[in-house]
Amino acid sequence: MLRNKALSHQLFALALILALVCAHSVSQAAPMAAPPFVGSEIAISERSSEEYRPAIAYNSNHDEYLVVWENAWPGGHHDVYAQRVSSSGQLLSWFAVSSNTNSQMTPSVAYDPVNDRYLVVWVYDVWGNGSDWDVYGRFIPWSGPSVALGDFMICNWNSNQAHPIVAYARAQEEFLVVWMSVSSGIPSYISARRVFAQGGFPPGDGFTVSSGPEKRDFPDVAYNLARNEYLVVWDVQKGSLDIYGLRLTGTGIALGGEFGIAGWTADEKRPAVAACSQADQYLVAWQSDQDTGGTDFAIYARYLNGDAIPGNVYLVADTTLPQVEVDVAADANGQRYLLAWQDKYTSLKYGVWARGAYPYETMPAELEVIPPGPGANREFPAIAAGRTGYLVAWEHQRPGDGNRDIHGRLLRYVAYLPLMKR
Repeated sequence: MLRNKALSHQLFALALILALVCAHSVSQAAPMAAPPFVGSEIAISERSSEEYRPAIAYNSNHDEYLVVWENAWPGGHHDVYAQRVSSSGQLLSWFAVSSNTNSQMTPSVAYDPVNDRYLVVWVYDVWGNGSDWDVYGRFIPWSGPSVALGDFMICNWNSNQAHPIVAYARAQEEFLVVWMSVSSGIPSYISARRVFAQGGFPPGDGFTVSSGPEKRDFPDVAYNLARNEYLVVWDVQKGSLDIYGLRLTGTGIALGGEFGIAGWTADEKRPAVAACSQADQYLVAWQSDQDTGGTDFAIYARYLNGDAIPGNVYLVADTTLPQVEVDVAADANGQRYLLAWQDKYTSLKYGVWARGAYPYETMPAELEVIPPGPGANREFPAIAAGRTGYLVAWEHQRPGDGNRDIHGRLLRYVAYLPLMKR
């Protein structure tokens, strides 16, 4: 299948000039901007349920990944499952994450290498009728669930919670969970709560990250080990949708006020953020409407320094058809980021594409991770960075019946250095 490309030559030339300037200024030992090798397709989960919205965490102690997702079963019940995947793509154990009987949806996961376990978070249908959704979590040992570590409540405010995301703070030895809250008669707002890695919470029941007269939604969070700080990002309805952010200390204290990251005249929404601690830097990506009234989106990204001061904006991917639902991750060595998104083809079905990005602001060419199937979509990609590359997972629609599974691929880098004269 052909992908309908319509890149702007002027933007490409500008990006090339910036890349040459940045490349001249970096150390001669900087890695070359080569694309990764795309591995074989992995059927992570193919059950009799509809499987949605994967999220991934990398386990640095055991060199493996944990993929979590939401199941929708016949009869309307939803729950959260997980699958361990080795760094070579081998499927290990799988299990149900929650012991609760009511529905659980939209999971997120982060790994704690000190206690060698994960924190998985999700929203829980408290009364079983969809009237009250709260944020719950569970610590999962690296090899699978423990009866001694049951589900626990993170937020039970008198509001509905949605879209929880969790990040682990290594220096702080705790997690930060962020989500969107909706109360009757009040515009939706962004909330958070710290969770100690050993279990329990600091005083209080959480805090508000951002609120106001405009609706806020789709938060994401990244932790910067270089400063023991977080950057929380979200979209906000200011006429059109814009991308905003706020730095927090490791103890959840705001550093300055919230600030704009993308605020053009058309919609910018669904942000994703990653932190490169070695470069003391963040990369924020989002989907941006191309002044088409919502029929065409492109993927953009912006570098921010450790003070979260916005820097250069880059066009990551653009065609005459939409690119949406971007995710981004940074590797632990501080060498590169990877962005992945769903990309509509001329068949009008979505595949998944990816593109690397380097802290010194160069980007190799984008590459195809998985094309659409016959009359079937590949959507909502998620990424986690491992030692030598990344695991990308997505919703994999089956041809014919439309049932959705979770599939993935490993993208591996071969490290090499440019030749240097003696």
